[in-house]
Amino acid sequence: MQKLLLFVAIFLGVVSLPVCAMAQRLEVNGGYAHSSGDLGLDGFNVGASWWFTPRVSLAADFDGLWDASRVGVFELSNIGAVSVKSNMQNYLVGPRVFFPRAWKRYPRLVPFGELQFGMTHLHTTLHQVNLADEAQGDTAFSWMMGGGADYLLRNHLAARVNVDLLRTHLADSGQSRVRLVMGVVYTFGTRNP
Repeated sequence: MQKLLLFVAIFLGVVSLPVCAMAQRLEVNGGYAHSSGDLGLDGFNVGASWWFTPRVSLAADFDGLWDASRVGVFELSNIGAVSVKSNMQNYLVGPRVFFPRAWKRYPRLVPFGELQFGMTHLHTTLHQVNLADEAQGDTAFSWMMGGGADYLLRNHLAARVNVDLLRTHLADSGQSRVRLVMGVVYTFGTRNP
């Protein structure tokens, strides 16, 4: 829990920097997020990053994902209707490396790779007819590796798509998930010196 509070404090500190943050090349992003596993989870992603060089930034990302599904295969059995509600949060920090002008034919398309580490919290509630709800939750270490591309729309604005392998270690076992994020990015100042 202390690590979670430390991450939130750092994240809020970075996001609430004053206007002078323009000189520090601060970037904020947000958009739609999807994660496979647990019947598929959908939600949002918000983040901030700080550009150290024109190619490297340190990124902090938060995903809020959820799903409510009905397991229909049991409806006609003695068990009855079963529904599962899941809520997952990812708190991740790590480097993001960009490759500007990688495709000379498409100069506005800037691919990147990323590697982030942090924590994942998953809370799941199982509801079954005529039985009490069963709820479980866990928080554990997670890491993510992947990449994507920014499409530069304006000097400070870009559209971003990235696909990652998210490895969680919930319930003392490892799970591999595919994470998809589509959103927009705003950079204060400029990416180039």
